[in-house]
Amino acid sequence: MSSASVATSILLVSKYLAIYGYSLIAIVGCIGNAWNILIFTSSKSIRHNQCGFYLITTSISDCCLLLVVLPFRISELAFETDVTRLSEFWCKFRPMLTYTLALISLSSVCFAAIDQYLSTNHHVWIRQISTLKLAHRLVYGALIIWTIYDSIFLIFFRLHPTLGCIIENVAFSQYYSFFHFIILNSVMPIAISSLFSLLAYMNVRRIVQLRVQPIRRQRDKQLTAMVLAKVALLVVTVLPSVIIRIYILNSKIDENDYIRATVDQFISSVGYALFYTNSALTFYLFLIVSSRFRRRLIYMYAVMKQFGKRCYKSHQDNQVAPEPIESQE
Repeated sequence: MSSASVATSILLVSKYLAIYGYSLIAIVGCIGNAWNILIFTSSKSIRHNQCGFYLITTSISDCCLLLVVLPFRISELAFETDVTRLSEFWCKFRPMLTYTLALISLSSVCFAAIDQYLSTNHHVWIRQISTLKLAHRLVYGALIIWTIYDSIFLIFFRLHPTLGCIIENVAFSQYYSFFHFIILNSVMPIAISSLFSLLAYMNVRRIVQLRVQPIRRQRDKQLTAMVLAKVALLVVTVLPSVIIRIYILNSKIDENDYIRATVDQFISSVGYALFYTNSALTFYLFLIVSSRFRRRLIYMYAVMKQFGKRCYKSHQDNQVAPEPIESQE
């Protein structure tokens, strides 16, 4: 078998794995994040808790991110239709929207980890720093800052007649590849969230000594476990994608080495899928680590099922039976 045929086979496998993998991530992720939003917002104790607010923000950002990115990626791979080639505006606006949503999601995870460290600290004055008002200010401030920051993509992304939507400026391309993607979108969030989640875990281990209500103590334990799980997911999925990104950026490929080029493309697709897996599996991870979350899900399911039965019964009662037609002799 020639190298060209082997490369074609690898490229075909990579294409179909990416299509079905991205489709699965998008479907599973949107369903899971929708449940997260419903469960968190329906619970007053979580909705009015600053860590709960951060988790709601993360779920909304992740759901929007999956809807903005993956369907168009699937369209490009499956139907060879790149929508960024159809519009100069979409070529510029989609990167801005994508990276704004990603940074808001990552920032909210960092805020949640920091908040759990503050709210579980044995010093009262440190616990008092963590407030819902501060959470609102941080999230809204992050939204404004990241929107302004990501507006630079409106300038540097351009629609090329043959190459598609690209960054033509070499200096900004280097900045985007190394600092924006590797440092800002990966290394910094992983480092910050990991550090404060570990500190929060150490606090929780001695939380029994704190003079707080048992209900609040149990809630703090559950929220800390959920934040730890989210941070662990962030490390497991995003860190390998960063390593793959660094490898791709530093690898030198011979233009005649078709097999190496297709293998690198396959590895790149795996890294891309891993990055968005972080946005898709949060709900299922919360189900595993939090009994409170599982109970809330069962309760919400029962409420929705009961509501559905009432709607169906009301619909049946409101139906008017047709009058019988008398036979004419």
